[in-house]
Amino acid sequence: MQEQAKVWSVSCFVVAPRHRRTGVSSRLLTAAVDHAFHHGAEVIEAYPVDTDQRTKATAAELFHGTLSLFTAAGFHPISESVPGRPVVRLQKRKAGSREQ
Repeated sequence: MQEQAKVWSVSCFVVAPRHRRTGVSSRLLTAAVDHAFHHGAEVIEAYPVDTDQRTKATAAELFHGTLSLFTAAGFHPISESVPGRPVVRLQKRKAGSREQ
């Protein structure tokens, strides 16, 4: 039997309206990735909104983060069961750094 990877998820961001579009989500994502890998995660998964496909996404939908936020951090889309809502993953390298 093959051992399953330890998968952690980044599911949402809560950023006060006055601090949106200032890089807070990017810094939160970096901290979440660092924390997860430091504490044993092998893979990090997220479920962002692709704003190129869902151009009218509301703030209530965007708390999951945007696809561009995650791809800029090195995540790669692996599937999309709901249009405009891909599943993205980042795998830890053996040496302990993020896979690009």
